[in-house]
Amino acid sequence: LNHLLQGNVKMVNIGTGTSIVASAGAYDATKPDVHMQVPGGVTVFPISLELNIDLLVDDQDLEAIFAFANSLDLTPTGGSSQTVYNMRNDLAAGSDVTVQSDVTAITSPATTGNRYQEIWRTNGVFGATPVAAQSEEGQATRYAYEARNRDAMACVVGPSEITLTIGKGIFNYFSTIVWVEGVTGVIV
Repeated sequence: LNHLLQGNVKMVNIGTGTSIVASAGAYDATKPDVHMQVPGGVTVFPISLELNIDLLVDDQDLEAIFAFANSLDLTPTGGSSQTVYNMRNDLAAGSDVTVQSDVTAITSPATTGNRYQEIWRTNGVFGATPVAAQSEEGQATRYAYEARNRDAMACVVGPSEITLTIGKGIFNYFSTIVWVEGVTGVIV
């Protein structure tokens, strides 16, 4: 609660309203669907990620990986800049983190020596009999990482990067990522 009141809780929406985003498809660590740049002097604690699949693909597997590494590619290729908001709505975002979606190329954070770590991984299998406007075969279309609930929490000290990669198939999705952000040495 203190971090929220101090304005340290930030969030980003990937896709809003009816503007969905398409995932890149097959897993490739160099083409994340979401890329967060955490500069030197900044520390981030990812606290939640929600992934909502909007358009299911028949007979398709889904795999999503939320990860971080102590590498930092400051010049990703392609991508759409995303707006970071403060979860305390009377304050400006005040974020030093840059977030992009649909990135087409970064230096792989999974390179040996980068301390690449998966925070969270989920998967799903969609059935062969689609039902209009419903999940296929009862498959959930919302996947969530919640550090406070049962999932591990990471302490990402910049310079570092955080990635979300949605693989195995191309899916239309919405995503919300929430984190605590502060100056290294002050927040931790």
